[in-house]
Amino acid sequence: MEETRRRFVLFSVLSVSLIYLCISTCHVSAYSFGRRQLRFNTDGRFKILQVSDMHYGFGKETQCSDVSPAEFPYCSDLNTTSFLKRTIASEKPDLIVFSGDNVYGLCETRDVAKSMDMAFAPAIESGIPWVAILGNHDQESDMTRETMMKYIMKLPNSLSQVNPPDAWLYQIDGFGNYNLQIEGPFGSPLFFKSILNLYLLDGGAYTKLDGFGYKYDWVRTSQQNRYEHTSKWLEMEHKRWPFPQNSTAPGLVYLHIPMPEFALFNKSTEMTGVRQESTCSPPINSGFFTKLVERGEVKGVFSGHDHVNDFCAELHGINLCYAGGAGYHGYGKVGWARRARVVEAQLEKTKYGRWGAVDTIKTWKRLDDKNHSLIDTQLLWSKNTTLEPNFGFTCSTIPQH
Repeated sequence: MEETRRRFVLFSVLSVSLIYLCISTCHVSAYSFGRRQLRFNTDGRFKILQVSDMHYGFGKETQCSDVSPAEFPYCSDLNTTSFLKRTIASEKPDLIVFSGDNVYGLCETRDVAKSMDMAFAPAIESGIPWVAILGNHDQESDMTRETMMKYIMKLPNSLSQVNPPDAWLYQIDGFGNYNLQIEGPFGSPLFFKSILNLYLLDGGAYTKLDGFGYKYDWVRTSQQNRYEHTSKWLEMEHKRWPFPQNSTAPGLVYLHIPMPEFALFNKSTEMTGVRQESTCSPPINSGFFTKLVERGEVKGVFSGHDHVNDFCAELHGINLCYAGGAGYHGYGKVGWARRARVVEAQLEKTKYGRWGAVDTIKTWKRLDDKNHSLIDTQLLWSKNTTLEPNFGFTCSTIPQH
């Protein structure tokens, strides 16, 4: 009897250990089970449309903010809907990212499910996969942040997640922390490898710290730990058989509230695009940017929040980019068109004529003006970019231990 009990305890311990090991190391894509796997097109491209700060209300009943007197009488949320539809039709993206403040909040939206249905309708009707994260205003309604993400993930074509399956291991803060893996196109030897990694994070809403002008929340340590673990696992997968790669796949981060590092740029010569308001970032620098620099894979961080900023600027190899406000119900600037940001990754051709790893990442913006203008096209990253020389040296004449 005692021997049987001992074996049962040993079996239970081993079973729990195996489950823990599987969850912590065997990251299975959340989209492998009944959801569409994202991959590059047969032309070697993958295009992402970022839509930020729609601040959607009640459709045609909702008035616009900061438009000309001539536009005001007939302007409503439907202008935001029209802008999304024409941009989706023009760009034909492979993925749409709604990067927060999707609905108005400020205790105005009493039926937020209806508002979200209207806000996301152009993406749903297009049949294109889409995801969403939350901003600081979304939960100012009749749903909590958790309830909102649970609702969003169940909408048609949504690849959004409340949190990753292993969130309990990290006691992860927030709701809407997940990553997307973009695999190689059909016919590519990298068909089963993630060659572009997207990280979507819940930057929270507000913190309760006193003594700060702006009390916006920040990326917490638990979220950073989960990012680092996922990043390392994806690097390992990228470099192992079959078709092992020598370098790490590039990554992109989407986060509503900009990190404090966005505030470092004020000169037009330092950026592509414009700054027209201060960066409203968290009062605490949690070190997330440092973590990104240490990992070395992320080539761009894309935020919203500050509606009339739309610049990209580079810091330590990472591009910090605003989307610009897309929604007509949120604040803007008279005469300055609402806009959305597009990011496109292009693969390189191997010597055998097949698609290989990501070669370049470019970006531009679409404006909701008469001509639906495309502006500020720029190269964010190239695989062949020459890094600045490292002048560090070792003392060859002194034995090192």
